[in-house]
Amino acid sequence: MMKPLIVPSEKLTLEAADWLARELQKALATKQRVSLALSGGGTPRPAYRALAEHTLPWERVDVYFVDERFVPPDDKDSNYKLVKESLLTPLKLSDRQVFRMQGEREDRAAAAADYAKTLPDRLDVVLIGVGEDGHTASLFPGHPALEEKSARVLAVKGPKPPPWRMTLTVPVLLGAGAVLGLVAGEGKRDAMRRVLQGDRQLPAAHVTNTQWMLDPAAGG
Repeated sequence: MMKPLIVPSEKLTLEAADWLARELQKALATKQRVSLALSGGGTPRPAYRALAEHTLPWERVDVYFVDERFVPPDDKDSNYKLVKESLLTPLKLSDRQVFRMQGEREDRAAAAADYAKTLPDRLDVVLIGVGEDGHTASLFPGHPALEEKSARVLAVKGPKPPPWRMTLTVPVLLGAGAVLGLVAGEGKRDAMRRVLQGDRQLPAAHVTNTQWMLDPAAGG
């Protein structure tokens, strides 16, 4: 596991955006199109706004999602809505570049299977977070999805409302080119201590290729 980066709180947003931009530039130097998979949450939102300020050949970047709630795309709980407002709209990305998890669909298993078909063989750059319970993406402690080896996307029921989610699985995250784990707040401190110690009861500890970036409160 990589040594975590502890970043002053006031610099966390810009450092995260710079990290993502650098990794995208590395991938763009070796291939024509690259993939960026994003998570929801309050911590990434300002980082996405900062990322939108970076000058990149954005027309060559395809955007995917790490997880999504089974809600319509305009719902306040939609990760797509958050990413659209903070990154996609400011960049004026084409709909053809954005691969949304269809959380409005009633057949959840079919929605997950269909999303798996849209994924590239390997995601280039991924951003994840961690919850106070140690979950990452929508992979929760003790859930069978954590041990999935073949399916790339699953519909899962989590412990918090709205309960039904769609999520990338551990093999997809482990296969990514670069993964940034962005974490802020004292409430995440205990979980991050256990993750960095390799406590595999916590889902975030399974994503061993993650570069964790923490503010001092989360990093202890």
